[in-house]
Amino acid sequence: MLVLASTTPSSSGSMSGILETATTVLTWFITSMGTLLKFIIDNPVILVLFMIFMVGAAIGMLMRIWKSV
Repeated sequence: MLVLASTTPSSSGSMSGILETATTVLTWFITSMGTLLKFIIDNPVILVLFMIFMVGAAIGMLMRIWKSV
């Protein structure tokens, strides 16, 4: 679990502290998305539902573009 509150000297608001925190958050985000994607791919029922959702989202965006022209 990501814990952003720390008392290390690098979290004092300096540029290096901000970059270190941003790197930590980005690393946590990528790791979490990888874990979620692995979970979705490993479960066929959830994978089918996820694919239906993604196709529906793509069709919805295309319909909005098509109707706005």
